[in-house]
Amino acid sequence: MRDKKGRTASVLRSVGGMTLLLVIVTGCAPVPGGTAAGSCAVKTIVLGNSDLRPGGEIQLSVDWMTARCEDTGGTNRPAEDIDVTITPMESVESRHLGTIQSAAGPRFTAAGTFPLPDDIPAGDGILAVTSTTEEGAVAELPITLAAE
Repeated sequence: MRDKKGRTASVLRSVGGMTLLLVIVTGCAPVPGGTAAGSCAVKTIVLGNSDLRPGGEIQLSVDWMTARCEDTGGTNRPAEDIDVTITPMESVESRHLGTIQSAAGPRFTAAGTFPLPDDIPAGDGILAVTSTTEEGAVAELPITLAAE
C-alpha cells in the first residue's frame, strides 16, 4: 500500500481481536533465467549407467564445474584436478575413486566412470565431486550402495 506521497506503507488491522501487521515492500526479486552465470549455479551430480554396489562402478557428470564463480562478467575457466570421492555413512573416512583432469565443453562438464572398491561397505554414503583448484567447486549427492 502506498501513502499519498507514493511511499511504501505498512498497515495495521484488527481482525477478531488480533492485530495484524501487513508490510508491503517494493523492489527487485530474483527471476529464474536471470543474469547470474551458470558457473554460480548449484552443481548437481547426474548418475549415468551405474552399478552401485561394492565392486561395481559409478558413472557421473556434473555441469558448471568452473575454476571460480564468474557472475560479474569474467570469463569462465574449467575446474581442474577434480577429485571423485565417496564417504560411507558408517565411516568418516572418504574413499578416493579417481580424478578428472579438467571439466570440458560449453557447460564445463566434469564426467567419468569410476570403479567402486570391493571392500567399500554397502549402505548410505555421500558421493562428492570436488575441484582442488581456485575456489574449489563442489557437488555432493547422497547415494546408497547395495549389498553384493
